[in-house]
Amino acid sequence: MTVRHLPAALEVTVRNAAPRGGTTAMSGSGLANAEIARELVMSETTVQAHVSRSLAKLGLTNRVQIALLVRDAG
Repeated sequence: MTVRHLPAALEVTVRNAAPRGGTTAMSGSGLANAEIARELVMSETTVQAHVSRSLAKLGLTNRVQIALLVRDAG
């Protein structure tokens, strides 16, 4: 899956951070968990778990930091 509007270097970082890095990248692009779940055909709870694990692996504490990381990389 390719995430729209995500710089290639950041996409690689996010994909290496989590088993389903697309969820993290999509949350950083401003999508809500429910929207991500619909697009990736998974439960909202699964999306929450993936984003939480990615935050821990990236050393971040919230989704706003993901969005800032995406913005600064772009």
